[in-house]
Amino acid sequence: MADFQFGMRDYSVDVQAQHNVTLTPGWDVHRLALTLEVTGRGNYTVDAPFLASGDLWVHEMPNPASYIGALHAPKGPVGLKPFKMQLVLETTVTDRQLRGLEKLRAGADLVLRAQLSLTALTETKHWPVAQDQEIIRIPHATWSNALTQLDAGAFVDVLIPVTTVEARATGARRIREAKRAIRDGRYEYAVTLARAALDPVREACNTQKVHDQAAKKKAAERDQEERWAVLIQSAFALFSGAPHDDSGTTENFVWTRADAVAAVATAAGLLARLEDHP
Repeated sequence: MADFQFGMRDYSVDVQAQHNVTLTPGWDVHRLALTLEVTGRGNYTVDAPFLASGDLWVHEMPNPASYIGALHAPKGPVGLKPFKMQLVLETTVTDRQLRGLEKLRAGADLVLRAQLSLTALTETKHWPVAQDQEIIRIPHATWSNALTQLDAGAFVDVLIPVTTVEARATGARRIREAKRAIRDGRYEYAVTLARAALDPVREACNTQKVHDQAAKKKAAERDQEERWAVLIQSAFALFSGAPHDDSGTTENFVWTRADAVAAVATAAGLLARLEDHP
């Protein structure tokens, strides 16, 4: 929570970020609105107005291009009160910035840093401008929903049911570890973990036997179980290229972030599907 002390005056303003975020679409440039809560403390006049402005940055991400844009309050001054009041600050983001943010956060929460300036418009016997910063953490689901409403992307969160089956619980842990590996830029390792997470799927669905049976048929003649088996076995074969360096084939495989995301999402979905299996 940021705290602003104005000059030598014996009052201050507390500013605290909420999780509210909205994206309003434009032509390649969009409006990003963040909601903050402000509270006056100390000896001040109720409804004493101030203006808020600042700059928005990506917080602690390994990229020098972390500046997003200038913040402003579209509704003008806010009056100080002894209870929480909402303050909306806006900036603009481009399609390129949104793509960069998605790549950098890699499925984690989006953490921003607002360098804020508050300017007192009354009671200004001393220096009227105070500055501080507020760290704004936007949960993954909240940010992803905002992007979806913007038609800039889509997301699916896969909930893997809690289970007492040891192999399936191990698979779920591997999915969690794979997500962390993607955030750390270890894409090949993430695909390796996705492959390992398919082990309980292949066992529960008797994939190898059903796949071999399906291979004797034309694709259009396979039943639903056989088509699932082909999908599972094909994913397993593809992901096996990560932990193996076979001469002339898998030793030349290159795994990108997009590959890793696709692999982990596929394995997570197939593992979650076991909820319908004994």
